[in-house]
Amino acid sequence: MTNVPGVIIKSKFKLPQATRRARRYTTYLNYIDRPDTKARAQQFENYHDYMEDELKSSGLFTATQDRLSATEREQLREIFRRAQDNGSILWQDVISFDEVWLQEVGVKENRYVDEKRLMHATRNATALMIDKEQMRHATWTAAIHYNTDNIHVHVATVETTHPRERGKRKPKTIEKMKTQVVHTLSDRTREQEKLNAFIRDEVLAHKRSLSTTSASTRILHPELVRQYKTIQKQLPDDKRQWYYNMNSMKELRPSLNQLTDTYLATYFKKEHTEFKQRLDTEVAFYERSYGSAYQASAYQKTKEHDLYKRMGNTILSEMRESCKSTQKVAKASSGPSPKQRIRSAFRRERIIQETLYRIGRHMNDEWEHIQNQKAYELLQHEVEHDR
Repeated sequence: MTNVPGVIIKSKFKLPQATRRARRYTTYLNYIDRPDTKARAQQFENYHDYMEDELKSSGLFTATQDRLSATEREQLREIFRRAQDNGSILWQDVISFDEVWLQEVGVKENRYVDEKRLMHATRNATALMIDKEQMRHATWTAAIHYNTDNIHVHVATVETTHPRERGKRKPKTIEKMKTQVVHTLSDRTREQEKLNAFIRDEVLAHKRSLSTTSASTRILHPELVRQYKTIQKQLPDDKRQWYYNMNSMKELRPSLNQLTDTYLATYFKKEHTEFKQRLDTEVAFYERSYGSAYQASAYQKTKEHDLYKRMGNTILSEMRESCKSTQKVAKASSGPSPKQRIRSAFRRERIIQETLYRIGRHMNDEWEHIQNQKAYELLQHEVEHDR
């Protein structure tokens, strides 16, 4: 496999206040300088001529348009000319691709190149750069070039108003631009979903359904139980600290990771081997794409950390629930506390008082009814007597 990176980004910028007039707004790279086209005071426009040269380029495109009409090209030139007059810096980026890599990700097939995907990747990377560098008044244009051994995209960016004085951008921004290009052109969603599914749908789901301290686990896998109880005894008193990434868990993380390894070896030996093979494939792809082991190693560490963190938190969650159950049993066996007994006495007294009140109301109602009934019978007797 070739060691040539799949994607390379080279960046530079030109300051408007250069002291030597001959160096003001020189062309995108020194080798493409063409002084015979226009006056050097119009180098921004000269660069547009180079970018849309039909012998080299697919033509200019922008954040919203794949092709520009003659009128739109002139309007764009005018924007760049005004930016130059206002003292804007010209940022110049070249995104270069290894053609074998483009074939691997399906952008190039024989002589056909999917320019739509290259434009989409350029737009994503440039939008990210503008956002990270807070270039709120930026305008950019780009073109895909075929005039060298490697297909590449030239990108020119200016600030139309409120130009900044310094052109240097953060190295992290350029690295993130490259990452954005790689992710846009190479859809690794399916491969990464397989890695995530192993962690989420297999390992964690299995752990949540199986108690480490169950009778079957104690009999069949005593080493799991031993490691589990050893960690449990060393946990801090404050249960709010029982999370994998908490500082208070730093000393226990190696033990939690070891318990995760034992768990995987016990229940997912074959599946874990396949997981590591898939992860190695992804690491090799990223190393191939970036031409460096740094990003690839970072991806591998991130995915492995995700496995240990999620599994560690699942184990700690089980320990919290186990602790709650133990406390409930102890609470029930120790009987009510003095405060609970006082509350219970007040509750009984209130119930008795309410009951006596209802009985009294009922008796009063009955007494009135008896009296009324007697009065009625007396009245009836007197009526009968008068007849």
